[in-house]
Amino acid sequence: MNSSSPKYIHGYLEQEQERLREQALVIERPIYDYIDFAEVNELLEIGSGVGAQTEILLRRFPHLHITGVEYESRQIKKAMENMSKLGFDERKVRFVQQDAKNLHLDKQYDAAFICWVLEHVSEPVKVLSSMKPYLKHNAKVSLTEVFNTSFYTYPVKKEVMDYWRIYNEYQVQIGGDPQVGVRLGDLLEEAGYRNIDLRSGGFHLDSRHPEEKRTVFNYWKNLMSSGAPSLLEEGLITEKQLIEMQHAMDELRDLPHAVFYYRFIQATAYA
Repeated sequence: MNSSSPKYIHGYLEQEQERLREQALVIERPIYDYIDFAEVNELLEIGSGVGAQTEILLRRFPHLHITGVEYESRQIKKAMENMSKLGFDERKVRFVQQDAKNLHLDKQYDAAFICWVLEHVSEPVKVLSSMKPYLKHNAKVSLTEVFNTSFYTYPVKKEVMDYWRIYNEYQVQIGGDPQVGVRLGDLLEEAGYRNIDLRSGGFHLDSRHPEEKRTVFNYWKNLMSSGAPSLLEEGLITEKQLIEMQHAMDELRDLPHAVFYYRFIQATAYA
């Protein structure tokens, strides 16, 4: 990572870039079943990363033309590779490297989309304020963000919860907010958006959903593991703690009566 880049808990390794795409597919339905861009033509995506969400947006709404804003050049390079493999060129999607807190775009958009981005940003209201001039009057804004305190398993595994606490404390330390989802209403109002609506989505998986539960436990283990290089580098965890967390998550995955619970927050508003 170059010295000018803000710290990012997940890092930019190729393995992590692929995990982002896999994660997006695992959690696609709980997010996108509640998003409607049927009447949108030009969409602004903030924090487009490797194009994991872009890919789903174009599959679900093939009429869209998307501009993705991303701060990190390595993510844009990977996103362009991913879009090319899927057959999308600049007529359908383009990526611009900018700081979302200080946008300089060349047009206005019918709607904006933000997913799993504001958790990594200090002063997220600046992102919402910066993009507002580039949205047409009454443009729809869709946000999906984390509420990490809601994560719970039954039975509780100390190895998992201790690691999760350290993971989230580190995200705060580097300027993020792992609970930003619960603030979306206030942030949108402060930035001048109207008709704000909030909903809670997520997972409550038990013995009635064995295959989905196994998939989500694996997904969550990989999510937590993605922060390990940074946590190890900072001396916040040991290799032993990482392995114990991973083993505990595998035990929960294989336990018939284990429960996985997590909530995220979605907001819809209008410019």
